[in-house]
Amino acid sequence: MTTDWTGSLYCGLTLNWDYTNRTVDLSMPGYITKALARFEHPHPNRAQNSPYKCNLPQYGAKTQLTAKADTTNPLQQKDTKRLQEIIGTLLYYGRAVDSTMLVALGTLASAQTKGTQATKRAAAQLLDYCFTHPDATVRYHASGMILSIHSDASYHSETEARSRVAGHFILSDSLQQPNTAPKPADKLPPHNGAILIISSILPMVLASATEAELAALYYNAREACTIRTTLDEMGHPQPATPIQTDNEVAVGLALNTVKQRRSKAIDMRFYWIRDRIQQGQFLVYWRPGKENDADYFSKHHPTAHHILKRARYLQPIPE
Repeated sequence: MTTDWTGSLYCGLTLNWDYTNRTVDLSMPGYITKALARFEHPHPNRAQNSPYKCNLPQYGAKTQLTAKADTTNPLQQKDTKRLQEIIGTLLYYGRAVDSTMLVALGTLASAQTKGTQATKRAAAQLLDYCFTHPDATVRYHASGMILSIHSDASYHSETEARSRVAGHFILSDSLQQPNTAPKPADKLPPHNGAILIISSILPMVLASATEAELAALYYNAREACTIRTTLDEMGHPQPATPIQTDNEVAVGLALNTVKQRRSKAIDMRFYWIRDRIQQGQFLVYWRPGKENDADYFSKHHPTAHHILKRARYLQPIPE
């Protein structure tokens, strides 16, 4: 047995406590460097600030065409095994510290059993991204223990017409008026490091963007139930958990202010969220997409957006 009164190491995470400023930084120094050495990945010729290639929409086009089918050669067994090892190694690091690679890892994981040369190149781009950003740090500020969630979805953004749901969970101060939906002009609780990030591809094909957003509300709220119970048993009773989304119709369906007539395709289990709202467990409200922290984890973005948003979720490296 060893004793560490500084509390600097826990489950492979390095914790740097600053009691003066009331912050703690979580990191895994050297983890990526060892992973790159293990996979013998060469140094990229230039910095890579995007973990995955983004298919930009054709602005001004009358019809948005789907991406071309992947016709490259399938991977050999040894390459498939290497791809699976890369995903497993980086997924632990992504969930623990560097959440910016979760969307890329999700897309790679969905293709690992039928990987192609294009999948191999995508994995190489992700390793280049790791080479460019080898040491990520998440900072948590001392705050209240009230759970707050940002929910988002991207419609038909993955292969086979599937959609992705995303959630950004933080602990912060309560809303100015608990159990009351904030207005667009109201100031929200201070931002904090995420305690949980959800970025999952839905197995079913959805019929509309509203259905995808409602599905995101359902999945995020279902995940929040366990966290709410845990916080309550730890001595932090929770008001109605605020969930922010950027789809007004999904908010209306959840709050029962929009009548369902032409949305029969919506799976009825998503109406679970409506029952929980009526029970006072959740508080769903609308804010524009640019203020939604879950948007980053719902789709692949261009490089400029990754550069802009990385500092939002990870602590910048000191110069």
